[in-house]
Amino acid sequence: MAERTISVLGATGYTGGLIVHELRRRGLPVLAAARNADKLRRLADEAGGVQTVQVDVSDRAALERLATRSRVLINTVGPFIDYGEPVVRAAVGHGAHYLDTTGEQPFIKNMLAHDEWARKQGVAVVPAQAFEVAVSDSAAAVAAAGYRDVTAVHVTYVTRFHPSQGTQRTVLRMLQSAGYAYLGGKWVEEAPARYVRTLTGPAPIGRVTTVSFPSAEVITIPRHVTTREVRVFMAVPGVAARILSATAPLLRGLMRTPMAQLPAWLIGSGTDGPDAAPRRADGFHVVVDVRGVRRGAAAHTRVLVHGVDPYGLTAVATAYGAEQMCRPDYDRKGVLPPAGAFDARPFLDSLAAWGLTYETEENVKRET
Repeated sequence: MAERTISVLGATGYTGGLIVHELRRRGLPVLAAARNADKLRRLADEAGGVQTVQVDVSDRAALERLATRSRVLINTVGPFIDYGEPVVRAAVGHGAHYLDTTGEQPFIKNMLAHDEWARKQGVAVVPAQAFEVAVSDSAAAVAAAGYRDVTAVHVTYVTRFHPSQGTQRTVLRMLQSAGYAYLGGKWVEEAPARYVRTLTGPAPIGRVTTVSFPSAEVITIPRHVTTREVRVFMAVPGVAARILSATAPLLRGLMRTPMAQLPAWLIGSGTDGPDAAPRRADGFHVVVDVRGVRRGAAAHTRVLVHGVDPYGLTAVATAYGAEQMCRPDYDRKGVLPPAGAFDARPFLDSLAAWGLTYETEENVKRET
């Protein structure tokens, strides 16, 4: 039997292709899996040294065969709430570690049901090893270190980037699903944009208006930080924040009707994303606020993360995770958040070569 390798499912998609190239840049063996043979051949020519196999995510037998060839199975086929679970089941069932690039709350929450099975199989299932979630999840672990009691963790995204068609389809799909906040030690349903707040950060963030939204940190952070509250916010223009807050329930209702087919048709079914130049011009700031009791006193710690090229960073973060899972001494098991699967500081430090920086502030003034 051939030696198991790192497989990338959805390798001919936008994010999948970036991950394949990053793995090859690191000199790692790759098995590229996708449903289109012509696109696979082109990818193999571009990346060099890449094995390929045709796999349709809806073909259970093909997924099983892929899993048997995988030491690590990286999944980039979304929306994950629709297509992800059979891939997880194939990986766990055949003793392969699993990584993906999702940011979908419902999918990650549902996959927690496989935690005991993954532990028994001796494998790690790590959703959300991507720009969105992995970076902030790790920053939350850094910020919460040394706290005796954490009352709240808030994550705020201040971003500027060009979404791929796949990202746009996933956002549309999530508008049709339940969203959650973590309150009182449990997950509770909460509509997007229910809360509007103002955050003040150092330049170039400045003073921004933000709205709450159901990002996956709400699911991952409570898995490694004992806290009573987790919420995620996104910076938007002030007028847009008020409009979103007022119309979010109506929008969610519309997304559950045939009206949702119109934006889906406008997005299309392709895999296009931004070219290298606009990707490198895209930037982001992630602000992670932890409040609670530290050293016997009320405290507020803030970790500020700055970076560029979210899609490129996703490829680097995912390749880092796969590389760690291939180490002989990697022994983590179960359905894990990124900060539970990989040590937080070494992971964040590994992204410095991609332009990511982070800094910690203590006893920050409270937002409004």
